[in-house]
Amino acid sequence: MSSKLGGRSRCCAAYSVVGAMFTLWVAIMLHAQPFFILGVDNSKDARDNAFGAFVMFLATFVASSIGVWYDSNIDQDQIESAAAGNGSETEYQLAQDVPSYGTN
Repeated sequence: MSSKLGGRSRCCAAYSVVGAMFTLWVAIMLHAQPFFILGVDNSKDARDNAFGAFVMFLATFVASSIGVWYDSNIDQDQIESAAAGNGSETEYQLAQDVPSYGTN
């Protein structure tokens, strides 16, 4: 399940970066040159909504980054615990008494 978490978090992080850039651009346009955006009756409310969407995309990016970090740490912890537990690869040895089939 942790690999699904990491993959989905990366997808959400990429999506939120694009969304944050777009909504920031819209908010800046509504603040600096609202006459270029047709159909907006109240540019102040539209600008505030665009900044709100920008903040939500940033919050999604932070949550996704935490998911990626958590996933990478879980995988690393599983590798370390497998190496420290019983049956680790360092305890394997080659057999000493191997029959020699067909060499005599």
